[in-house]
Amino acid sequence: MLRLLLACVLAGGACAAAADEGTGFWLGGDIGISSLHRSFSVTGSTRDTQFAMALRGGYAWHPRLLLGVELGGWTLEASDYNDDPSRGVGIRTLYAIAQHHFGPEARMFAKAGFGSVKYWNNRPDEDGASGSGGVLGAGYEVWRSGNWSVSPVIDYSWGDFDGVSSPPGVTQDLRYRAWTLRATVTWR
Repeated sequence: MLRLLLACVLAGGACAAAADEGTGFWLGGDIGISSLHRSFSVTGSTRDTQFAMALRGGYAWHPRLLLGVELGGWTLEASDYNDDPSRGVGIRTLYAIAQHHFGPEARMFAKAGFGSVKYWNNRPDEDGASGSGGVLGAGYEVWRSGNWSVSPVIDYSWGDFDGVSSPPGVTQDLRYRAWTLRATVTWR
């Protein structure tokens, strides 16, 4: 009943068609490139261009509203557990997300997500930290075929961590901000 009510509200009254078409489970993934700015409370700031990746999935209660979770982030230094286990630094994101499609063809969409973020660090005498963050973005489905679609997406992400130990012996707060251009593939 809740699904039908939500479908009617989002479809502007076209309840019968909206309730059944395009609902159900969905999956997606993307790769992209980010301009990542990190601000440390003691040691200053860094600005990097980083590879970004995310996987997401959930349930579409209405063809224009996708709800779910997204797991993503940035690897700032690659890990090497075999040869050098002290290598590896990154930021992991885990968000509850909503993606809303606009217009009669519903190709343009906006997304928003909020949740937990983790700064991880394998270096000796350094520690990561957990915090909170979010993402806001917009995209457009440039290709559709059956259940598949491909979209370019631009998004802005942010997060804050308290008590990061980096470099060794220095405990400080960390904030990050990132603009990311992504290529997204979605199945629904």
